[in-house]
Amino acid sequence: MRSIVGDLKSIGLAAILALFFTSESAVSDQQDSSTETSPDSVTLESPKSNDQIAREMSNPLAAFYSLAYNAEQRTYQGSIAGAGDQDNFLHVFQPVIPFLQKNGKGFVFRFAVTINPDQPIYDSDRDHAEWLIRQVDPTANGEGEWYRTHGHADDTTFDIAYGGANDDGFILMYGLAGILPTASDTTNARQQLIMGPELNIGKMTDWGVYGALISQMIDWREKDGKDTPDANMTTVQAYFSYALGNGWQLISNPVISYDWEADSGNKLTLPLGAGVAKTTRIGNMPLRMSAELYNYIESPDRFGPEWLFEFTVTPILWNKYTRN
Repeated sequence: MRSIVGDLKSIGLAAILALFFTSESAVSDQQDSSTETSPDSVTLESPKSNDQIAREMSNPLAAFYSLAYNAEQRTYQGSIAGAGDQDNFLHVFQPVIPFLQKNGKGFVFRFAVTINPDQPIYDSDRDHAEWLIRQVDPTANGEGEWYRTHGHADDTTFDIAYGGANDDGFILMYGLAGILPTASDTTNARQQLIMGPELNIGKMTDWGVYGALISQMIDWREKDGKDTPDANMTTVQAYFSYALGNGWQLISNPVISYDWEADSGNKLTLPLGAGVAKTTRIGNMPLRMSAELYNYIESPDRFGPEWLFEFTVTPILWNKYTRN
């Protein structure tokens, strides 16, 4: 059964990639190129060129109304027997809602809802999800076995930040990041309210964008009757894009995390990789698609990710302040 599921996932990923690289045949690039080469052709419905939108969307807290869908395929490694045989596939839906002032700065709110169909769990004396394995050796009381959780909604993450980019392209935003205990399957959830400060700092240039979204979160409250270990996590989402023209970009968006509560050798998660992105239009609606591949050059010793393939499609909606 698992091999069949794996084959279906491979076929699905291949279909997504085929759709991605043939997207220009499904939409009109004539409109795309005309908005980029002739300022007079920019209309009320499409006030910015695809390259301009692509550059701004490189900022993870870009001030566009959008609804991103991420398909994420991970493989795992680790010293626990069977860790290298594990993988999982995630569906992540992330709306972004800006509340901007006329100067282009203001609040940006986003949240992510994750559907986790098959997260691997190690069962020994109790169920051990990936985050718990970093803090507790599940084999200390004897060998256990791996199993898959059923399809469920995971904890909801959110950000709310204030700021924007100035006329020189300098990005500065600060706010609050958090995780809400909304998971429907408690074997994989912390069941804690986790929050902390967030800083987004970067630079938009003629050739691209670079920066980092940094957060430091701790647990503030746990559900009644739960004895959940403390949470203390630093996360850095680095972002980089290089413009290739006609809406194309080379991109890299690794998410680096450091779990201060984890045991030695299980604290740091560090991916390295890159991908490509294309911003195009369906009618007057901008659409950004990207495909990225990462290898985790540093991952928790017991159990952690080894490879990540991520495909993202993001429809973008206009608001009155993004017309500037």
